[in-house]
Amino acid sequence: MAEAEIVVDVEDEASHLSKSMQRKLDTLWGEPNETNNFTIFHTPRNVHQSKENLFEPSVISIGPFHRGQTSLRTMEEKKWRFLRDFLSRGDHIISLDLCISEMKLLEERTRRCYSVTVDLDSNGFVEMMLLDGCFVLEYFLKLKEQRLNSIFEVGWNSIFIYSDLLLLENQIPFFVVEKLYEIGVKVKQLEDRRNFVDDLFGILTHGPTYYPIIPNPPPEIHHLVHLYHHCSVPDPGKPVVSSSKSFYFTRMLSPSRIKYLLLGFLLLVLPRRFPGFTVTSQSSSLAFPNPIWYRLVYAIPCASELQDAGIKFRPKRNPRHMLDISFDDGVLEIPRQVISGTTKHVLANLIAFEQSKHGQMRAHLTCFAVFFNLLVNTQKDVMILQQCGILQNSLSGEEELTNFFNQVTKGAAIKSHDDHFLAELFTEVNGYCESRWNRQRATLIRDYFSSPWATISFVAALVLLVLTCVQSFFAVYTYFVPLRP
Repeated sequence: MAEAEIVVDVEDEASHLSKSMQRKLDTLWGEPNETNNFTIFHTPRNVHQSKENLFEPSVISIGPFHRGQTSLRTMEEKKWRFLRDFLSRGDHIISLDLCISEMKLLEERTRRCYSVTVDLDSNGFVEMMLLDGCFVLEYFLKLKEQRLNSIFEVGWNSIFIYSDLLLLENQIPFFVVEKLYEIGVKVKQLEDRRNFVDDLFGILTHGPTYYPIIPNPPPEIHHLVHLYHHCSVPDPGKPVVSSSKSFYFTRMLSPSRIKYLLLGFLLLVLPRRFPGFTVTSQSSSLAFPNPIWYRLVYAIPCASELQDAGIKFRPKRNPRHMLDISFDDGVLEIPRQVISGTTKHVLANLIAFEQSKHGQMRAHLTCFAVFFNLLVNTQKDVMILQQCGILQNSLSGEEELTNFFNQVTKGAAIKSHDDHFLAELFTEVNGYCESRWNRQRATLIRDYFSSPWATISFVAALVLLVLTCVQSFFAVYTYFVPLRP
């Protein structure tokens, strides 16, 4: 009898647990075994901790991840005001019922974009879509119409909102904003949509320093971070920089490189093929450099060391895009960069977006940030890049700028050689630095021709030396060959 009661209790508990788990399974969107096409992600906690809240909004929440936070509730009323402004936009009154109906049709598709299940009922979720989508759209339309500062009581709120709208965790799917734009502006033509994307990117970059890269027709855009990335980074199928491949292969096949490559191959293969073979202390003390495919591809010296090697820095004229970096004949040309607090947030989230899309896009902006992290190692490096006009520092000082790129690249990884669009440029820069002639010429110019006065002193000393030599020559000459009377 007791055994039967135990069996019944176990079955009841199992049934209760089964129903509880089934309710959780029923809340999941999508079908079993389908491919997850998430486009909006939570960044890992360890990345959060290492980057000083670069992924958390400061004044406004967009989407479900930070919805309801106490510190962000002040802006909730502004969302309702922006919805009212949207419904009254133009010469016609926009129907609230129509907007809600269109958002209802997009609800399931929107839920599938988020990497976690959103704990909101249908009405709450649709309300969030409409309020957040209208806020994003109205914010940029008012910014374009220069009517934004009159709406916000505190002017700098607009700056914080701009940063918050470009956080990876603080996004609404772009098709929600597009649908509201179609409703409000009556857009149907593809060219009108392209103009909308062009205008939006121009506003995002405050009248872009670089020409946006927008193919025709524009592809599907996931959210504002994706739009910013898509319009700033060249097509992955196209080369970002043009470098001399012959230079790379010439260096790879030089006798000294072949010697080191063969030695490295033997040290790796012999212990595996012949278990009794060991590398003795004598052989392990050989001066074997880092493998060329790592040393030349993934690292370059800092700006001050490059300058000592004779490399000059120059801001790029009319860059095609923000990654338009080139190296030719000892001159490294880089597009001008304005570094501010907003830049830190935007770049950190663009890098996080690239890292979240592993296998689907190349990490070009990650490489770009790593490139600057290598260049800027000390405050002296910062001053060199500032003096030549490449860096414009809007942070508190050189020390903060020195730590800037190190901070935004923490935890980021370049998966392969193909991911590194600057690999060939790094090879050429390192090859130039290894030339003794280039270093000696740079030392000569730095020590004797760094200023007009130094040049004059050098020329005067050279003339004096020549005159002294001439005088000595004639003194010796007249001693051995006396003048005839």
